[in-house]
Amino acid sequence: MATEKQKFVLYEYLLFFWKKKFWFLFVPLAMALISVLAGHLFLHKYNYTGKAIIFTGSVNLKSLTDPKNIRANLPHVKNKLDIVVTEDKYVKITLKGDDKTSVQNELRKIVSEYNHDLQQHSKQRLDVTNERLHELDEYKKDLQLIVEHYNKKLDSQQLTLDQLDSAVKAEELLTDTMEKASRIRNNLVFYEEPSVLSENVSKSKTYTGQLIAIGVVLGIFLTFIILILMKYVLDARRYYQHD
Repeated sequence: MATEKQKFVLYEYLLFFWKKKFWFLFVPLAMALISVLAGHLFLHKYNYTGKAIIFTGSVNLKSLTDPKNIRANLPHVKNKLDIVVTEDKYVKITLKGDDKTSVQNELRKIVSEYNHDLQQHSKQRLDVTNERLHELDEYKKDLQLIVEHYNKKLDSQQLTLDQLDSAVKAEELLTDTMEKASRIRNNLVFYEEPSVLSENVSKSKTYTGQLIAIGVVLGIFLTFIILILMKYVLDARRYYQHD
């Protein structure tokens, strides 16, 4: 009997839902519309979004790789600017605004100035490194001449104890100088220069499709809740009226 009663109750609810089937159309549509309007009000604030990705390479200067320092060194911008620096040497610049031309011009200026700073620092670093390498190479040549001079004297057994000590020190200096030069050359081989990887401006994402889907799902769920409560109230009222 309990099972039959349960089936009867389920049938009553299904029949009630069928009679109110238009609610499953109007409520989800209304919720979808509300979701889209709310999304545009709270999520979609700008018409255009400009994005640029810049590879910093081997540049590790804090003033050029810290988001706050990058922002401080850039010119004043009217549009909304966001800078993110990832751990893998990429700087992501995002600019949002309502005017496409304004976003394009500001993004181009920001990227140009930041890239100029990166390239300038990179060139200075390479110049200093190459200059240091040149100094080591010249010093190595001088040491090689000194070592050769002592080796000739050593072969002819004309070295004094002081000269022998100087010869050993010269050999050590030569080895150390060659190792330093080798490390610098290896660093130059793996040196990565900064570059602009991408730069574009497009319409901002509106999330309309996702908002409609969310609104429809919430609307269907809300419709079920409303109709269940409505059926319960009607049944309760009918019961007390009969009593």
